[in-house]
Amino acid sequence: MKIANKLTFLFLFIFIFNGIQACSKTQIFATPNPPEEENKIKDIVLPEDIQVIPYGGKASECQPGADIDKSYDGLFTTELSESHYHSSWSNTTFPVTLEYFFKGDTDINYVIYHTRSGNGNFGELEVYTSTDPDRKQYTLQGTYDFKMKNDPSRIVFKENMKATGIKFVVKSGLGNFVSCDEMLFFKKNTDKTLENELLTVFKDITCSELKPDVTDEKINNLPNEYFIHIAKVLKNGSYDEWEKEFRIRNYNAYSDINEWAEKLMTKHYSSLDNLTGIAVEKDDEILVLVGDTDGHEVSLQCVGEEKTNFWAEKEYVQTAASGSVYYLEPGINKIKVRNKGQLFVMYNCDLTNHPKPIKIHIPPGSGTVSGFFDLKEHKTNTKYAELLAKSTDKYFGVRGDKIIFYFHRDKLREFVKDEILSAINLWDNIISWEQELMGIENVRPSQVNNHLFAISPEGAYMWASDYRIAFVYTYLENILLYDKVMSAKDNAWGPAHEIGHIHQQAIDWPSSTESSNNLFSNFILYKLGKYCSRGTELNLPKAADNRMTDNDGNITGMTLSEAHCVLNRPWCKFGSNYQGENTELHMRMNWQLWNYYHRCGHKPDFWQKLFRLMRDNRTNSNNPGEKQLLFARMACEAAQEDLTEFFEMWGFFVPVNTQIEQYGHYNYIVTEDMINETKQAMSRYRTKAKPFYYLEDRKAGDTGLDTTPPDVGYYTQFTKPSPITKKIKGAINGREVAITNGEEAVAFELREKDANGKLLYFSTFTRFEIPASVSLTYAKLCAVQADGKRILLSE
Repeated sequence: MKIANKLTFLFLFIFIFNGIQACSKTQIFATPNPPEEENKIKDIVLPEDIQVIPYGGKASECQPGADIDKSYDGLFTTELSESHYHSSWSNTTFPVTLEYFFKGDTDINYVIYHTRSGNGNFGELEVYTSTDPDRKQYTLQGTYDFKMKNDPSRIVFKENMKATGIKFVVKSGLGNFVSCDEMLFFKKNTDKTLENELLTVFKDITCSELKPDVTDEKINNLPNEYFIHIAKVLKNGSYDEWEKEFRIRNYNAYSDINEWAEKLMTKHYSSLDNLTGIAVEKDDEILVLVGDTDGHEVSLQCVGEEKTNFWAEKEYVQTAASGSVYYLEPGINKIKVRNKGQLFVMYNCDLTNHPKPIKIHIPPGSGTVSGFFDLKEHKTNTKYAELLAKSTDKYFGVRGDKIIFYFHRDKLREFVKDEILSAINLWDNIISWEQELMGIENVRPSQVNNHLFAISPEGAYMWASDYRIAFVYTYLENILLYDKVMSAKDNAWGPAHEIGHIHQQAIDWPSSTESSNNLFSNFILYKLGKYCSRGTELNLPKAADNRMTDNDGNITGMTLSEAHCVLNRPWCKFGSNYQGENTELHMRMNWQLWNYYHRCGHKPDFWQKLFRLMRDNRTNSNNPGEKQLLFARMACEAAQEDLTEFFEMWGFFVPVNTQIEQYGHYNYIVTEDMINETKQAMSRYRTKAKPFYYLEDRKAGDTGLDTTPPDVGYYTQFTKPSPITKKIKGAINGREVAITNGEEAVAFELREKDANGKLLYFSTFTRFEIPASVSLTYAKLCAVQADGKRILLSE
């Protein structure tokens, strides 16, 4: 070393030493962790549970190269992705049986099934055990449902047994396959010697507080240097306060995302509710000191990154949906981490029993504290700015009431360095508003309290799936600054659309998947109060100009008028502008229902009731036509009105037998018998709904107007329907129609022979053109009153 460098080092040492002496509290544990603390953890020897490794096994079937031996070779997917069991790719036959052989000389207390996080995750299964040397007799231990989830599952046997065989009879699996990354079997180690010695000094096994009046002598008598060090820094108050905040925490219970996704008919929310703010590297050895769990299962999950090209041409990096999971026991847990990432505590159970928080201490030397911001705990923008400035990991978590941002730290520093409250409150509100429509106020948050988990991938745009919603990291500025969100209609619409995908299942069926979620998007625009709603208007002044015929003679790009009146097209064949459906037109149906019943005040809890009814009256049919007609029946029940005419106009009662493709292939069938049965059920409601299928909530001058608003049919006309008092005239010149004095009507119809004849065409404009396919031989014009009365027009 050169002399200059030596002097520099000496002065730096003196400066640091003097600074430490000047401080009232010595900063013993700083970030990053000193290597000596990590080495001390490696030296700790714990009475760990004993893994019992099978000596053999057999499966009822397997994919060549993925036999059962790959499920007990000790290689996880993070180490060798090919090393897992998988049933036949071409013809999995349920039930699939996996049988493991043991020598029978060691007790087995529990088993952990590790998924490969994809096709084959176990669903329903039975577990049998045998103690016979030749395994001729098996005894049923229990029936389980692992819910096809990505997380590991653990089965604890009621009694210790020296098993010679353990058999899993898997009755269902994700994607109709069966797979297993690793199946691990354990004998529980009951040696509590170290824990008992620690409890002579510490208040509890989390080693986060000392007993009153603990002496240095007692501390020095502890059997391990690492725990002596923890006791000393607790006693002299030198545990770094910032580190202590994240290393010693009480973790609250959260609901079971699998249970509530099923009950509420949603995609899965995230189970990553309990951030720790602690980052780890692959192969790190860490200690996790767990307090009283009151019998609840708790685990630690390490979530890192994954590479994907989903929704993009090039491969990119994003936060993974899940990571390695490590089951925790009350007491001392020593873990060797299998992947790089941040740690999350998994504490999910039934909330109706009011589970208590669990105290957990992840002591110094166990990963690196990077921190996170919690709205309820940290409260202010000033605290957020402080925590963000101190953070060291690539990602930084921000936990609100309903959503968790888990975004690139550098992007947060770039866009919202000093201010986060407006953003987190805004997106909490947006999720709350969507939940408002779903009718779940009776269970949230008392029974279900999970967050949506938002990530910032480095590719694609924005999307939603089980466990995550995603906004590409280059777009974060537009959703994290309130003024930016409000500066463009799509800045709120797009994220609300993606969150709507999480919530739409109850009211969705193939042909509606990219539109039924837009009920939520339009509702969010309404709640924000700046922009008008979105979607194709009911018809255009020159409707015939929009007709497009492809080689098969199908009509695409058509308006509602053409679809129903001219062509009598079914709902599922309104043409296509995205993912196999006319989303811009389809979305107007649900929005008309909301405007009429909620905004006009005719049934302010309509959608809440409809969601509940759809959850309570489910169909398991693969035919989308079944759910389409179920939706119509349940809408009548929610409204307590006969909506036959409304759904007639939306193409629900047109026979169809076709194949459609929307995130899968479906046979779409609606028969005359199905239609008649549905209409019969709907006719029992004595009140006939008004013609609000002509309702429009946009008018000229609205902010964000992206379509041509009609001349009549504005929603206020349906609030308190008034009779037409003016004498309306209508003239047909060739195929051009001109209406005068028509502002009191909600629509104008062309009917065969008279006002009660067959509907041929309609418009909500006072000037429009009748398509050439409509016969004018017996056509008559009439005005539609808001209460449904038709008035024949004279020229």
